[in-house]
Amino acid sequence: MMSRVYDGIKKARELRDQNGLNSSDHLGTMDLPERRINPRIDLDLDLVVYGRFPDADAFYAQAKAISGNANGGVFLLSIRVVEGQDLLLINNVTSVEQICNVLRVKIRDFQTSEVAVGFPLPNSDFWKKSVTYRRL
Repeated sequence: MMSRVYDGIKKARELRDQNGLNSSDHLGTMDLPERRINPRIDLDLDLVVYGRFPDADAFYAQAKAISGNANGGVFLLSIRVVEGQDLLLINNVTSVEQICNVLRVKIRDFQTSEVAVGFPLPNSDFWKKSVTYRRL
């Protein structure tokens, strides 16, 4: 088995030499296609997040949305939440409310987590940064 790996590496080096590349040449980066149906947009939006701790005590906290689309988003939060937890988000600008489910939690630093959430149904209006008024 080990000799097959060694032979493969040796053959790759020979092919690089034949093509005029040395071992320090960079082969480039691969651009991955966007897999989301609706690409995320960058945001800078204040939210209020409501939820419940595992012992059933309710909490609310301020959060900062950093990206989003009609299907969910990512925000920074200083309260600990867990994957699978349901939350209520409120857009501070428009007062629009949105139920969501925590999909991923990534610890950023000692006080802040990056929380990715999904919406049960698409809501393209949630991340708006201004209130739209209709004429009567």
